[in-house]
Amino acid sequence: MQPTTARNCVRGHPLIGDGLFCQSCGAFQLDSEGTVTMAGRGERLLSWFVNTLLVFLTLIIGWIIWWFIVAPKGQNPGKAVIGLRVIRSDGNAVGTAMMFVRGLVGQAAGLFPLGSIIDSAWLLWDKDAQTLHDKVVNTVVVKAKGSEKIVEAGGLGAPPAGVTPPPAYAPAVSFPASSPPGASSQVRGADEIYCKNCGRAMKADAQFCPNCGASVAR
Repeated sequence: MQPTTARNCVRGHPLIGDGLFCQSCGAFQLDSEGTVTMAGRGERLLSWFVNTLLVFLTLIIGWIIWWFIVAPKGQNPGKAVIGLRVIRSDGNAVGTAMMFVRGLVGQAAGLFPLGSIIDSAWLLWDKDAQTLHDKVVNTVVVKAKGSEKIVEAGGLGAPPAGVTPPPAYAPAVSFPASSPPGASSQVRGADEIYCKNCGRAMKADAQFCPNCGASVAR
């Protein structure tokens, strides 16, 4: 059995698992200052209830106006009342556009049978208390108090030593060069072409490839 090195969170508690938050104190591991804390699951459910209630109490129009006021801070009216904030899983701030996309993805879950229930309930057992639509758009929910600096600076900056931010997007896709396989190491002359069968250089006026014998289409 290989020896392992114990890891502590930014506040000094032993880390359990590979989540973005400390399982003991809820500290966000990409915050070197240790002021950003995961929103409690009970707070998340309460903010959902308050947000739904405000839609009816403000006759929808008031809620929409309120939403545009707090969305640049990563909040909706319910989260603003309870004191929660949405941020990216890599520690960057979430603005109005991403709040709209996040909400839209959450609403889209309701198009499937039991979709909204499963989507919202997912945070109850997820290690980072993410709903399914949080996972789709790479967001997490934290307490508003202590995370104001993310809104002000647009992000957390460099993570603590030894901590690697999660990838926000799929790796970049590289495309092969336009030259046929095996032709990159060859220097084609002015009177040469590449064989479509084997990819090697040959005379432009040849009827057959001298390398593989394939007929040259004209």
